[in-house]
Amino acid sequence: MCCLCGPATAGDSAYQNALRLLSEGRIEEARESLQSVIDQQPEHAGAWLDLAILQCGMGLADEAEALFRKILERFDPPQAIQELIRRIQARGCAVPVLRQESSRLLFKLGRGYDSNVNQGASNPFSLGGLPLAPEFRPRGDSFLQYSLEATHNFSSYGTLFYTQIQSRQHDHISRYNLTTALAVVEQPLRLGTWNSRLGLSLSAAQLGGHLYQKQGGVYAQVSPPWPVLPNGWRYSFISDWSRVWYPTLDHFDSHIARNQLTLNFQDDDTQFMGSVGVTQDFGQKNRPGGDKHGWIANLLLRQRLGARLYGEVSGARQEWRGDKIYFAGLIDTNTKREQRTSLWRVAAVYALTPKQNLTLEYKHMNNRENISLFSYRSRQVMLNWQYDFSN
Repeated sequence: MCCLCGPATAGDSAYQNALRLLSEGRIEEARESLQSVIDQQPEHAGAWLDLAILQCGMGLADEAEALFRKILERFDPPQAIQELIRRIQARGCAVPVLRQESSRLLFKLGRGYDSNVNQGASNPFSLGGLPLAPEFRPRGDSFLQYSLEATHNFSSYGTLFYTQIQSRQHDHISRYNLTTALAVVEQPLRLGTWNSRLGLSLSAAQLGGHLYQKQGGVYAQVSPPWPVLPNGWRYSFISDWSRVWYPTLDHFDSHIARNQLTLNFQDDDTQFMGSVGVTQDFGQKNRPGGDKHGWIANLLLRQRLGARLYGEVSGARQEWRGDKIYFAGLIDTNTKREQRTSLWRVAAVYALTPKQNLTLEYKHMNNRENISLFSYRSRQVMLNWQYDFSN
C-alpha cells in the first residue's frame, strides 16, 4: 500500500511505522497504527485510504465502506483514486484476502558469567557483627543459557499467543540453576476511539531442580486518542494484577497490583520505551514485613549504529517499603524493610544474516536495603546468539 492522495508524508515517522508494520505482516498492529495517525492528523488522506484498503482486505466490509465514503466526501480525491475505490467496492470485501495467521519462533543460546549467582550479601558481616558463612557471601560462576520463544497471531482480530521457555545452567553451583516458563494470551480491542489490549499470563520458575514460584495475572492497556504528543510518540495506561505462589516457602504468597503510564517512540532507526507507576503487594497475614507499597520505572533505548549494528541501553528501578517491622525480635533492627533495586543493561547487537544475530551485553544489578543482610550486587556479561526460524 502507499499514500495515493493528500499531502506528502515522507517525513511522517508514525505513518512510515504503520507501513513498516504492514510490510512485516503485523496486520492488527498496522491497523491500530494507521488509526492512531488519523486520530492525530485528521487531514492525513493517505492514512485514511490505506486504512480503508486494509479493512477491506481483512473482510471488514462495513468499516471499509464507511471509510471509502468519508474519503470521497472529505478529500475529493483525484480521478485515479476514485477509480481505484470503485474497483475495490465492485470486487467486494466480504472475504478476507490478507492472511492474518502468522508465527515467529526464536532460539537463543548464550554463554556468560555472573559475579553473584547466589545473591550473596554485600556486607561480609552479619547483623550481630560476626562474619557471614561462605554460602551467604557472593559466589561467582559461569553459565550456559538457552531459550525458545514462540509468537502466534491466531486470527484477523489480532489474538496473540506468546510463550517462552528459558533455562540457565551454571558450571559449578547447580543449586541455583534456573528454568522459567511463561505463556501469554492477548486480545486487542477498540472501544470507540480508544485502543486497548487485554491479556492473561501464566508463569512458573524452577530453582535448583525444584518448583520455586508460580504466578498468574491479568492486565489491561488503554491508549487514549488525544493528540497531545508529537508525531511518532504514543502513550498508554496499563493496570495489572497478579497472584504469586511460593510452594516451598510459608506465608510468602501474595497479590500484586500495578498501575503504570507508558511512553513509546519508534521510527526506522530509533526505538524508545519508558514507563513509571505505583505498586502494591498484599501478602498473607503472617508474611514478614506485612504488605508492601512502592513504585517502579523502566526504560529502553535502541538505536541503529550501522547497517547491521544496533546499540541498546535499558534500565529499571523499583522501590518497596514494608508496612510492618520485619521479623520483630529476630532481626534486631526494629525497622520496616526498605528495598531499592536498580538494574542497568548495555548491549551491542550485530545482524550476521537476516535470521541470525549476535548480542554482547553487560548487566549491573544493585539491591540496596536498610537491612544489610539483604543487600547485594551482581555484575553479568554474556554473549548471545539468536536464530529466527520464521519464514
